[in-house]
Amino acid sequence: MSYVNADGLEILTAGEQGTAAKRGTSLSSQKKALVMTITGTEVPSAAATPQDHDAFIPAGSYITGAHLIVTTAFTSGGSATLTVGTYQQDGTVVDADGIDAAVALAALAANKAVACDGAAVGGTATVGANDVYVEAIYGTAAFTAGEASWLSNTSSLNDTGVFLREHPTSCPRRF
Repeated sequence: MSYVNADGLEILTAGEQGTAAKRGTSLSSQKKALVMTITGTEVPSAAATPQDHDAFIPAGSYITGAHLIVTTAFTSGGSATLTVGTYQQDGTVVDADGIDAAVALAALAANKAVACDGAAVGGTATVGANDVYVEAIYGTAAFTAGEASWLSNTSSLNDTGVFLREHPTSCPRRF
Protein backbone atom coordinates (compact mmCIF):
# COMPACT_ATOMS: atom_id res chain seq x y z
CA MET A 1 0.00 0.00 0.00
CA SER A 2 1.47 3.38 -0.95
CA TYR A 3 1.26 6.60 1.04
CA VAL A 4 2.27 10.26 0.76
CA ASN A 5 4.96 11.40 3.19
CA ALA A 6 5.24 14.79 4.93
CA ASP A 7 7.19 16.20 1.94
CA GLY A 8 4.38 15.32 -0.45
CA LEU A 9 6.26 12.43 -2.09
CA GLU A 10 4.45 9.22 -2.89
CA ILE A 11 6.14 6.28 -1.18
CA LEU A 12 5.64 2.88 -2.80
CA THR A 13 5.74 -0.14 -0.49
CA ALA A 14 5.86 -3.90 -0.88
CA GLY A 15 5.09 -5.07 -4.43
CA GLU A 16 4.23 -1.56 -5.63
CA GLN A 17 7.88 -0.57 -6.02
CA GLY A 18 8.07 -1.97 -9.51
CA THR A 19 11.16 -3.19 -11.35
CA ALA A 20 14.48 -1.46 -11.88
CA ALA A 21 14.82 0.74 -14.96
CA LYS A 22 16.58 -0.99 -17.86
CA ARG A 23 16.89 1.96 -20.22
CA GLY A 24 19.14 4.26 -18.25
CA THR A 25 19.84 6.00 -15.01
CA SER A 26 20.30 9.70 -14.46
CA LEU A 27 23.21 10.70 -12.24
CA SER A 28 24.40 14.08 -11.08
CA SER A 29 28.03 13.55 -12.09
CA GLN A 30 29.33 11.21 -14.74
CA LYS A 31 32.86 12.60 -15.01
CA LYS A 32 35.70 11.77 -12.71
CA ALA A 33 39.08 13.45 -12.34
CA LEU A 34 42.60 12.27 -11.68
CA VAL A 35 45.14 14.91 -10.66
CA MET A 36 48.86 14.23 -10.32
CA THR A 37 51.86 16.43 -9.64
CA ILE A 38 54.83 16.06 -11.98
CA THR A 39 58.14 17.38 -10.63
CA GLY A 40 60.75 17.78 -13.37
CA THR A 41 63.74 16.53 -11.36
CA GLU A 42 61.82 13.35 -10.41
CA VAL A 43 60.71 12.38 -13.93
CA PRO A 44 62.57 9.19 -14.93
CA SER A 45 63.84 8.16 -18.36
CA ALA A 46 61.85 4.90 -18.18
CA ALA A 47 58.51 4.17 -16.55
CA ALA A 48 58.64 2.70 -13.07
CA THR A 49 56.36 -0.12 -11.97
CA PRO A 50 53.37 1.42 -10.17
CA GLN A 51 53.16 0.93 -6.41
CA ASP A 52 50.23 -0.76 -4.65
CA HIS A 53 48.52 2.46 -3.59
CA ASP A 54 49.18 4.58 -6.68
CA ALA A 55 46.21 6.29 -8.26
CA PHE A 56 44.81 4.62 -11.36
CA ILE A 57 42.17 5.01 -14.04
CA PRO A 58 39.60 2.20 -13.70
CA ALA A 59 39.24 -0.48 -16.38
CA GLY A 60 36.76 0.44 -19.08
CA SER A 61 37.15 4.18 -18.53
CA TYR A 62 37.14 6.62 -21.40
CA ILE A 63 39.56 9.57 -21.08
CA THR A 64 37.53 12.56 -22.24
CA GLY A 65 40.34 15.06 -21.78
CA ALA A 66 43.76 15.58 -20.23
CA HIS A 67 45.82 18.71 -19.57
CA LEU A 68 49.23 19.49 -18.18
CA ILE A 69 49.18 22.75 -16.21
CA VAL A 70 52.69 24.10 -15.63
CA THR A 71 53.24 26.06 -12.42
CA THR A 72 57.06 26.23 -12.49
CA ALA A 73 58.90 26.30 -15.82
CA PHE A 74 60.68 23.09 -16.80
CA THR A 75 64.37 23.43 -17.62
CA SER A 76 66.98 21.06 -18.96
CA GLY A 77 70.62 20.95 -19.94
CA GLY A 78 69.48 19.68 -23.35
CA SER A 79 66.35 19.42 -25.46
CA ALA A 80 64.23 17.45 -23.01
CA THR A 81 60.77 16.22 -23.92
CA LEU A 82 57.98 14.87 -21.74
CA THR A 83 55.94 11.81 -22.69
CA VAL A 84 52.93 10.61 -20.69
CA GLY A 85 51.57 7.10 -21.15
CA THR A 86 49.55 4.33 -19.52
CA TYR A 87 50.75 1.12 -17.89
CA GLN A 88 49.30 -1.87 -16.06
CA GLN A 89 50.07 -2.41 -12.38
CA ASP A 90 52.80 -4.92 -13.21
CA GLY A 91 54.53 -2.31 -15.40
CA THR A 92 53.34 -3.73 -18.73
CA VAL A 93 52.98 -0.97 -21.31
CA VAL A 94 49.41 -0.26 -22.39
CA ASP A 95 50.24 2.81 -24.51
CA ALA A 96 53.62 4.44 -23.73
CA ASP A 97 52.61 7.75 -25.33
CA GLY A 98 48.83 7.40 -25.21
CA ILE A 99 48.31 10.57 -23.18
CA ASP A 100 50.86 12.77 -24.97
CA ALA A 101 54.10 12.19 -26.84
CA ALA A 102 57.29 14.22 -26.72
CA VAL A 103 55.97 17.52 -25.33
CA ALA A 104 58.71 20.02 -26.17
CA LEU A 105 60.58 21.87 -23.43
CA ALA A 106 59.39 25.22 -24.84
CA ALA A 107 55.76 24.19 -24.21
CA LEU A 108 56.52 23.57 -20.53
CA ALA A 109 56.86 27.23 -19.56
CA ALA A 110 55.44 28.64 -16.31
CA ASN A 111 51.72 29.43 -16.25
CA LYS A 112 51.07 27.53 -19.48
CA ALA A 113 48.74 24.62 -20.18
CA VAL A 114 49.28 21.77 -22.60
CA ALA A 115 46.21 20.04 -24.04
CA CYS A 116 47.24 16.40 -24.19
CA ASP A 117 46.42 14.82 -27.53
CA GLY A 118 47.59 11.21 -27.38
CA ALA A 119 45.59 8.34 -28.86
CA ALA A 120 44.06 7.48 -25.47
CA VAL A 121 42.58 10.98 -25.03
CA GLY A 122 39.21 11.75 -26.57
CA GLY A 123 39.56 8.99 -29.14
CA THR A 124 37.33 6.04 -29.88
CA ALA A 125 38.61 3.53 -27.31
CA THR A 126 38.53 3.01 -23.56
CA VAL A 127 41.64 2.33 -21.49
CA GLY A 128 40.90 -1.38 -21.83
CA ALA A 129 39.93 -4.30 -19.62
CA ASN A 130 42.45 -3.52 -16.86
CA ASP A 131 43.05 -0.55 -14.58
CA VAL A 132 45.77 1.70 -15.97
CA TYR A 133 48.40 3.80 -14.23
CA VAL A 134 49.71 7.03 -15.70
CA GLU A 135 53.48 7.55 -15.90
CA ALA A 136 55.55 10.45 -17.23
CA ILE A 137 59.05 9.96 -18.65
CA TYR A 138 61.59 12.27 -20.23
CA GLY A 139 63.25 11.88 -23.59
CA THR A 140 66.57 13.21 -24.97
CA ALA A 141 67.74 14.88 -21.73
CA ALA A 142 66.74 15.03 -18.05
CA PHE A 143 64.82 17.94 -16.57
CA THR A 144 66.69 20.12 -14.07
CA ALA A 145 63.60 21.95 -12.76
CA GLY A 146 59.87 22.33 -13.25
CA GLU A 147 56.55 21.39 -11.76
CA ALA A 148 53.14 20.79 -13.26
CA SER A 149 49.79 19.27 -12.43
CA TRP A 150 48.42 16.67 -14.79
CA LEU A 151 44.62 16.56 -14.88
CA SER A 152 42.51 13.99 -16.67
CA ASN A 153 38.76 13.73 -16.96
CA THR A 154 37.29 10.27 -17.38
CA SER A 155 33.94 8.57 -17.64
CA SER A 156 33.60 4.94 -16.71
CA LEU A 157 31.00 2.21 -16.54
CA ASN A 158 30.69 -0.36 -13.81
CA ASP A 159 29.64 -3.94 -14.58
CA THR A 160 25.93 -3.03 -14.64
CA GLY A 161 26.40 -0.36 -17.30
CA VAL A 162 25.75 2.56 -14.94
CA PHE A 163 28.28 5.37 -14.62
CA LEU A 164 30.15 5.13 -11.34
CA ARG A 165 29.22 7.73 -8.75
CA GLU A 166 32.48 7.64 -6.83
CA HIS A 167 35.99 7.82 -8.24
CA PRO A 168 38.77 6.06 -6.36
CA THR A 169 41.53 7.91 -8.21
CA SER A 170 40.91 11.54 -7.39
CA CYS A 171 43.90 11.81 -5.10
CA PRO A 172 47.15 13.66 -5.84
CA ARG A 173 50.19 11.64 -6.80
CA ARG A 174 53.80 12.70 -7.23
CA PHE A 175 56.08 11.48 -9.99
